[in-house]
Amino acid sequence: MKKYLILIMFFMSVLALSFTLKVEAGKIEVPFVMKMSDFLDYLPEDVDPYWDAIRVKVEGNYVPFQIDDVDGNGRISGNDYLMFLAKGSCEIIIPENEMGKIKFESYFKVSKNEKSWMISGKNGETYKVDEHGIVHVTKYANVEGTLLDEIGILRVAGFANSTYYINGELGKHFEEVSYAFEPVSIKVVPGPVAFSVYTKLRSVTFSGLDQYVITHVFKNGDILVNNNISFRNYADLMKLQHMVTRVLTSIDGDAVHVLPVFRRLVWADQLNITPYEYWLERNAIKMVDNKPYIVFPAKDSMKPLWWGATYIFASEERWRGNYSEKFKLGIAEILPEIPVVKDNFVDWINGNTWVFESQEFRDGVFKWIPGEFEAFDATKGAYPSDMSSWPNRYFAGQQVKFERLYSINKSNSLEEWINFLEVKSDSFRSLKIVK
Repeated sequence: MKKYLILIMFFMSVLALSFTLKVEAGKIEVPFVMKMSDFLDYLPEDVDPYWDAIRVKVEGNYVPFQIDDVDGNGRISGNDYLMFLAKGSCEIIIPENEMGKIKFESYFKVSKNEKSWMISGKNGETYKVDEHGIVHVTKYANVEGTLLDEIGILRVAGFANSTYYINGELGKHFEEVSYAFEPVSIKVVPGPVAFSVYTKLRSVTFSGLDQYVITHVFKNGDILVNNNISFRNYADLMKLQHMVTRVLTSIDGDAVHVLPVFRRLVWADQLNITPYEYWLERNAIKMVDNKPYIVFPAKDSMKPLWWGATYIFASEERWRGNYSEKFKLGIAEILPEIPVVKDNFVDWINGNTWVFESQEFRDGVFKWIPGEFEAFDATKGAYPSDMSSWPNRYFAGQQVKFERLYSINKSNSLEEWINFLEVKSDSFRSLKIVK
């Protein structure tokens, strides 16, 4: 007994010589991911960390975590990532003394063929990573098929050889998605709490446009995506959109699309009504706990005012998703912050807006200004009619980033799923380092 007490006291004394980074999260677990080089912003100058002995506590209990060796050098370095599932009060403990490295059994297994990777989890879930490093969800909670497709794919459109600043000419228009890009590198890393995919792609058409998408798929059904676009050249773009596709609609034609009511929708502006009234006219408002939500069949275009998209030029809200009553399964896209809707119409259109079209969740810049803008008094003259002023103009060295959380969750009813998402999305946005 005395021997064990001595060991416990020794372990406690070692941990006493450590630095603790405190993290606060919400009521439902959400992914915490941090690049190792970012720890240096929080470490005091007099701390000499022993990185190999990191521990993580969640609500007072030690939990599994992982550190992805992204650069493949066999040791913890600045380009690696630490991740765990956070809830409530969390601690990342970094000892200053050499002590044992903790190892956890991997939750995921990876197999590879010539063109793709197949990943399976211990509970039977399966995923595919294709030859462009794009992730596909193929089975979750005994539901098999295309559940969530092409996670993090990019849609780009614009004038690839624009000479606007030389002679005012835009040149020929091109449009493509990430599958037209050239793969530079793809790395798949399995671990005890997630598997990660680090993908670098390069556009050939839009010279100088690079995509670096990092996808972390967690064992609880959360998928955290960081989609980073960088420019090495000048670019005139009409579309720059992060996307996922076929959210449950391939396995359930009766799945419904659900989201909080838009704060702004061009079609509602043009009709001089609120977005709530616009969807109420389409019998697409459902009250849950005295709050209105937009709910409609995901495969129904819902009689748009013009064009074929189910919605377009719409404000980004805290979450949106599709729910299957048949499978009692919902998949949602959650934003890390709720973007401000700018009063100035030009500034708002120049920023990121939401589009739902062709079973695609499109998120980002959309600059095609239709003639219908001039046909309604509310938007007549609100945006320049000269197409040469439409593109967003990007310069060498500029970066655009999308961080999005995709949550796959079993729920017995639509109402239960909506209530879950409100707490889940709040938990994601409340995640922060407090020390």
